[in-house]
Amino acid sequence: MLTVLPFLVLAGGFFYINRHEPTDTHTIAATVFVGVYLLAYIFFIAPESIPSHRYINRALILLPFVSYGAVLFPEVNTSMPVSGTRGFGWLGLVVAAGLLIGLNVFLV
Repeated sequence: MLTVLPFLVLAGGFFYINRHEPTDTHTIAATVFVGVYLLAYIFFIAPESIPSHRYINRALILLPFVSYGAVLFPEVNTSMPVSGTRGFGWLGLVVAAGLLIGLNVFLV
């Protein structure tokens, strides 16, 4: 259940900071994607069936939130264009979802 807290902080912070600006389709799509990811991780995937290894757990928990932050706040990365940072954020979200699905299919 602690995985929901970073999602709420990131999404709430973003929508609060940008409350006077129109919402971008990337942010809405990423918010829905991470929400579905968390629902799958919490309710549909058996976390006890995933091997207890620190790198796997980090990849399944930390990678989606770092990637979600890259999609929401791409201007933080000043060494790369906004579209590149968002692209890498989406890549991280897709890789995290693939890991979650792959571990569930092959280990259960």
